Amino acid sequence: MKAATQQRKNLNQPPIKRLILPSAIFLIIMTQIPFLITIYYSFQDWNIMRPDKGIQFTGLSNFKKVLTDPGFYQVLKNTAVLTLAVLIICFILGFALALLMNRHFLGKGLVRTMFITPFFVMPTVSAIIWKTLVYNPNFGFSSYFAEVFGKAPIDWLSQHPLLSIILIVSWMWTPFFMLILLAGLQSLPSELIEAAQLDGANKIQQFINVTIPHLVRYIEVVVLLGLMFILQVFGEIYVTTSGGPGFASTNLSFFVYRTGFQNWDIGKASAVGVITVILTIIMMMFMIKVLRRMFREEQ
Repeated sequence: MKAATQQRKNLNQPPIKRLILPSAIFLIIMTQIPFLITIYYSFQDWNIMRPDKGIQFTGLSNFKKVLTDPGFYQVLKNTAVLTLAVLIICFILGFALALLMNRHFLGKGLVRTMFITPFFVMPTVSAIIWKTLVYNPNFGFSSYFAEVFGKAPIDWLSQHPLLSIILIVSWMWTPFFMLILLAGLQSLPSELIEAAQLDGANKIQQFINVTIPHLVRYIEVVVLLGLMFILQVFGEIYVTTSGGPGFASTNLSFFVYRTGFQNWDIGKASAVGVITVILTIIMMMFMIKVLRRMFREEQ
């Protein structure tokens, strides 16, 4: 009798696990199997330009070559500067725009659409737009404003390559931060604000004691997603600076490309890819701890 009742309950329950299983299998096939193959090749010596050598197992020699390469540490520094700078800029601008959009005014839908537009432009297209219309020292906007103020035009991509990439990526990802934070602001119950007003809290106190605690989870989500995607920046660098001059604007993602498809060293490129994944996981865990420590009192 109990078995029949339990079977009846199981039939009445929605098949959540069976519905999720195909997606989970597809995700594992598309992400974990390529990563396992990358780990396998990271222990091999394989240079496409030397087919006579074949593929030879070399253990940790590829990782040793990466960690003893001075260029790798410059790339690591570039990645950290690029990621942190873009996160800070996008969070500040995205929060400010979200606060502006979280109110009623004429043409709000049009203005919101204009702010969101950069996020839907392909990275390569955005890079071409900035490279030709903004950074070009002959006819770009930067050249025009330099002449207006009586200054000599600057070739941004050669003199300030990393800063140029930071500005492009920030322009693209600020709308994403704005959307997530705006969703958090619009989900804030009006009763909480009214209760704070009845308690005599001013606008600043309402923002610090009511709005910020409510946005804790949204801030965690937007920072972690932003960190994950910004670490993978590639198209903007490929189109504008190609990682140069030298390694001045090369991040870890582009370093994998340069190692694997310019130097044709598949083993070393795979080792860099594995190190990149490990560093990404470490950075995400660190950011989670920092954010939770910052908002521990609010939580």
